[in-house]
Amino acid sequence: MMTRERYGKGRRQASMKSRVGIAAALLVGGGSIAAVAVASTSHGAATTAQPAAYAARLSNEGAALNSVMAEWGQSRQAAYAQLSGLTQARQFSQVKHAGKTLDVQRGIVVLATKKFLILASSNGSLHLWLLSHSTKFQNVSNTTAGTSALTASKSATQQAMVSGNMIPATTLLAGSPLVAASLLTPTPTPQTITVQVANTDLTVTVTVTRSTAAVAQTATTPANSMPSPSPSTFTQNAWQATDSLARGDLALVAGSRSHWTLHASLVLFTPLTTEVVGGRAAASPASSPTAGPTHW
Repeated sequence: MMTRERYGKGRRQASMKSRVGIAAALLVGGGSIAAVAVASTSHGAATTAQPAAYAARLSNEGAALNSVMAEWGQSRQAAYAQLSGLTQARQFSQVKHAGKTLDVQRGIVVLATKKFLILASSNGSLHLWLLSHSTKFQNVSNTTAGTSALTASKSATQQAMVSGNMIPATTLLAGSPLVAASLLTPTPTPQTITVQVANTDLTVTVTVTRSTAAVAQTATTPANSMPSPSPSTFTQNAWQATDSLARGDLALVAGSRSHWTLHASLVLFTPLTTEVVGGRAAASPASSPTAGPTHW
């Protein structure tokens, strides 16, 4: 499978051809990627009102996620198999299990920093995941079992592993090759996203211009407590890698929620190139609705 060459020390090792592309699925007038991830209140009442089959699915999903995070270091193949079976979790999913709130999301990386990553799913929903020294990262691009866990699709896995065709996997996780191409392509037109973590003071705004990502956040990102107001800004290379994970990678993140923030325990990913997803992004944005609020 083809993988994308990384920036070294904040820059890519291989120069990219000049491309100007804006993906239709994420872009809204003026080159702005406009989407807001908003947390809702407890899922408890909604869960109890669902049919038995639905409740059983949630129970199985919770058990699988708990097993994956508890046993990753002991049985990686078993973890891959558990994640491969979560075919219902195509975007973001959250369940209660043994008194914990467990979460999983499939999508494409919008930005990876030392403290958090932002993932966009195929339906346009955005979520901010906090990272820590205990977060595990695994490149699964060269493993069939890992790619199956990433995509939860036998067809997409076969295409990726047998012929190197990443279009099916990219469509499943990112929404379309155009979306992926826009996240892999430096553009002079600013692309902006805003992620608001509801019930907290934390809002993160990212503006990418050419190869620079300007990040502004309104609060802290603590591991074991609520975010507290503390405005700060920083810049980094948009494709700067965090444990080899970077903007434009297809990814699955599994973890838990506490203090209204998502905490990543495991990140599976596969790097992409613009060549792999079909070349240049679209020359101009097509009309598409802004992604609406995403409920946790």
